[in-house]
Amino acid sequence: MNKKIQRSSHAIGLAARIIFAAAVIALIIWKFKELQNIDVRALVESSQSTLAAVLTVLAVYLIKGITFVVPASLVYIAVGMAFPPVIALLVNFAGILIEILVSYLAGIILGGDFVTKKLEKNKYGAKILSLRDNRKNSAVFFVRVLPVFPIDLVSLFLGAVRMKLLPYILVSLGGIMPRVILFTLLGDGIYDYIPMKAIIPAAAVLIAAALVIWIIKYIIKSKKAEEPVYQPLSESGNAVIFDTDMGPDCDDAGAWAMLLKYAEKYGFKILGAANCTSNEYANGVIRAIADYCKAGEIYVGGHTGYEVLPDGDRYNKAVTKKYFENVREACKADDDIDFYKKLLSKAEKNSVTVITVGTFSNIAKILDKDPKLFNSKVKTIVSMAGKLPEGKEFNITSDIAAAKTVLEKFTNTIVFSDHGIGNDVVAGFDSEKENNPVFDCYKLYMGKEPYKRSSWDLTAVHYAVEGEGDFYKLTPAMKVTVDDDGCMHTEKDKTSNRYFLKRMVAADVLALHFEKEIFND
Repeated sequence: MNKKIQRSSHAIGLAARIIFAAAVIALIIWKFKELQNIDVRALVESSQSTLAAVLTVLAVYLIKGITFVVPASLVYIAVGMAFPPVIALLVNFAGILIEILVSYLAGIILGGDFVTKKLEKNKYGAKILSLRDNRKNSAVFFVRVLPVFPIDLVSLFLGAVRMKLLPYILVSLGGIMPRVILFTLLGDGIYDYIPMKAIIPAAAVLIAAALVIWIIKYIIKSKKAEEPVYQPLSESGNAVIFDTDMGPDCDDAGAWAMLLKYAEKYGFKILGAANCTSNEYANGVIRAIADYCKAGEIYVGGHTGYEVLPDGDRYNKAVTKKYFENVREACKADDDIDFYKKLLSKAEKNSVTVITVGTFSNIAKILDKDPKLFNSKVKTIVSMAGKLPEGKEFNITSDIAAAKTVLEKFTNTIVFSDHGIGNDVVAGFDSEKENNPVFDCYKLYMGKEPYKRSSWDLTAVHYAVEGEGDFYKLTPAMKVTVDDDGCMHTEKDKTSNRYFLKRMVAADVLALHFEKEIFND
């Protein structure tokens, strides 16, 4: 989005929220005495007709839904006393419907930050906020049934998190109406004991304080919102760590070559490359491709401990032996934890981008060992992994525990290039190449012409370096979870810092771009 348009949008949003909140406060101040001493029975009795009396009650419900200060039982009981039982129940039913719709709309207008701040200071706010992670109808119904949870605050929150409207209405009415029926038929036994003098001033102060806090937070957030979710390496110049499962597929070789060539083109620094498999020959392939791209000495880390993809040897051993006389030396690598500690300890805060095109095995280990170091130095992980909106994918299922650890413990931004982005982008070599380890990897893996393969890993590197541009756009922020069986699940969540790529060009267009940039140089 254009920055000027974005700023205008933020300004309009801010103005709308300020006007709405100010109007609520003004209503309370303007009609303070009337609200403080509201007498629904008297309002009904003074009405010229039954229709006028009904409309008056519905207006009270409307005000209640906006101001959050009129006690629910006050209205239910008064309506029960003013109308015959059947009519009273119908009026209260219509009023509750208006009230929950108005509060729901207010939640949408005010937004999640304002509502969250408000609820955090409320006695039952934490319980209401727990619905953010559990918006199942059963959970909402349970909260609606219990009279301790204020109807309007719950409605405000469910509007802010954009619960679907029809389930919201049905579950809310189903949970609220039983107690409405009781209060409607109860009479005025407790009518004179409702502390209106304390409730209304407290509500006015609460709304005013929440508004001030929200404005300050909104201004800070607006400034941050002008910054992109991710600044590509071609612009930021951040240092890079490449983490790969070289061997089980050949697109890792293409992705590594792409990164090395882009580093030369744009001038960013590659700190090192980590092999997340248990196949030591992968280290040799990493070095062979780096030598071919004239990248100089590359610091290599290798996975240790439990086995991860140990048999990924379709080309690793052959390529390493072809390009190195001293195979043992070529396959050497530092322990994965030492690798990350050494590189990150020397880096500046938020200065490193990690590109993963394999499992999360290495990253999970350093996050378990030293989460503070990793989270303070690594600003973004760009990863080829997962499936949108849900499903199983190789890099996740090959080390499920590691994926869950990274999603839980990495506090900064993750951008996923999921399986679907590169699956149809089939790219590679049109002709034989001599003394080219990247070509050798593709040829040995494919076995026969054409030496072309899906470009899953290349899309992650391509985005990490060049950003969205004409090729990609980011989804809205997503909450991402992984089940014990490795199935990924996603849902929109404005509070999250997980995003997915959307490919904006046809697969063959992107494949042609990759071949021009990488394979047929």
